[in-house]
Amino acid sequence: MKNVDLADVLHRAGLLPTGLLGPLRRPPHVFISYSWDSPEHRTWVAQLAMTLRLNGVEVTLDQWHVRPGEDLAHFMARGLRESDRVLMICTEAYVQKAQQRQGGVGYEQVLVTAQLMREVGTAKFIPIIRQTTHPRQLPDELAARMYIDLSDGPEQHANQQRLLRDLHDVGVPLPPLGRPPF
Repeated sequence: MKNVDLADVLHRAGLLPTGLLGPLRRPPHVFISYSWDSPEHRTWVAQLAMTLRLNGVEVTLDQWHVRPGEDLAHFMARGLRESDRVLMICTEAYVQKAQQRQGGVGYEQVLVTAQLMREVGTAKFIPIIRQTTHPRQLPDELAARMYIDLSDGPEQHANQQRLLRDLHDVGVPLPPLGRPPF
């Protein structure tokens, strides 16, 4: 099937007034990087992924997309490369594994570091904090990046909405600019 801007075709045919239907955008695609801290944490990550999908975000998650016998390193590299954004779920254990380059998290961190070196200004990698300790911890490569805190607490829902707005590239509306006071 041909890639067609349906709104434009309908408008040109006089069947749709201007501006009624904007061009259709493909959903944002995210890859979720996390450590298998516990069964409860894996469930939390799956629930986050379900929430994202329910809100129009395509998600690549090992729990859904890796079959027994598949190459995990290839899955991770492909997920990091092909996604629009990467959510890095930074628990205390994740940060430790990233710093020490251990396991799958350590492997992903090597790939992330290489991409950050090639594309210094990229906003592709979003640190997602899920921690119980203070101060919050991030892997060194992400320490200067703005993070979203989805730790349990009163700000969790608002921060989740902030994440969704960012993934859909919908900025926070600015208040109107006032007139000078003189």
